[in-house]
Amino acid sequence: MTEYLPLITVSAGALVVLVLWLAALLNRKLHTDGEFQRLEMENISLREENAQLRAALDSERRSASDVARAGAVTNQLITALTELAAERKQVQPPAITAKELGL
Repeated sequence: MTEYLPLITVSAGALVVLVLWLAALLNRKLHTDGEFQRLEMENISLREENAQLRAALDSERRSASDVARAGAVTNQLITALTELAAERKQVQPPAITAKELGL
């Protein structure tokens, strides 16, 4: 019996290690190389998508800035036209007689 004791202890120790490894793998505490590579590829694609989204956001910000500037210029134009119309309304054109028109 004493000669079998080391075999049982060693086998049981290996079995315990195998069960612990399997439990960690199933509980997602350990990852296989395939899972790790898949996660790395997802990270790379997420970084590329993030870069594209940042570029799109910068483009939208520039576009919004251009629209705001165009709106400011339009407001200035409307104000100038309103002032010009008010000035013309105050100044009466000279009356034109029929003799001046050649009638």
